[in-house]
Amino acid sequence: MSRQPLIHVPGGIYSVTSKCNNAEFHFNANEKFELYLEHLIDCKNKMGFEMYDIVCMSNHVHELYRVPDNEITISDILKRVKGHFAQKFNIRFARRDHFWRSKPFYRVVEDEQYAFHIINYNHWNPVRAGLVDHPAQWPYSGYRFHILGERYGIIGHLLSPLPGIDPTEEILRSSPKLTESIQSLLENKRLRFVGNETLII
Repeated sequence: MSRQPLIHVPGGIYSVTSKCNNAEFHFNANEKFELYLEHLIDCKNKMGFEMYDIVCMSNHVHELYRVPDNEITISDILKRVKGHFAQKFNIRFARRDHFWRSKPFYRVVEDEQYAFHIINYNHWNPVRAGLVDHPAQWPYSGYRFHILGERYGIIGHLLSPLPGIDPTEEILRSSPKLTESIQSLLENKRLRFVGNETLII
C-alpha cells in the first residue's frame, strides 16, 4: 500500500492519535504521564505550535494541534514530539524497544467547532474505558482546562483555549444559547457525531 500524501495547512488544526507499540501500557505511572506532558511543553516552546487538547491514556494518546502559520508541518512536529520522547523515555527507564506503534494517525480538522466535537468525544475516553465515572476525574485530560476553566498546573501550561468555543471565552459569556447548546452536548454521553451530520465516528 502506498503512503498517503502529507496534507499541510499552514495554521491548520490536526487531530492526532498515537498508540503505544504492541498496545503496551507504557503510561502506567504518574511520573511517565508527566514526563510526556513536560516534553510536549518543551516541543511547543521550541516549534511554536498550539495544543488545544490532550487525553493521555495508558496505551494511547489523543491530541489536538494547531500548526504554526509557516512551513512547519504536522509531520515535523510529530517527528520531534514522538521520536524525541521515545528516546527520552527509553533512556529514563532503561528500555530498548520501540515506544510507539508505527506512525501517529492524524487528520485535518475543518474548523474550531468541529474541533470542539472531537475534544468532547475524546474527553469521554477514560469513562468508556471504565477508568473513571466522569471526565473531570481523569487528571491527564484537557476536560478540566476547557470545561471548568482550570488554567494552572502542567495541563494549564500546555493547552490553549479553543478560539470562540472554549466555555471560558468571552463569546460564551455573551451567548446564552451557545452556552446552553454546549452544556447539552457535554451531558450526552452517547455522542457520536463529529463535525457535521454526515460524519460519524
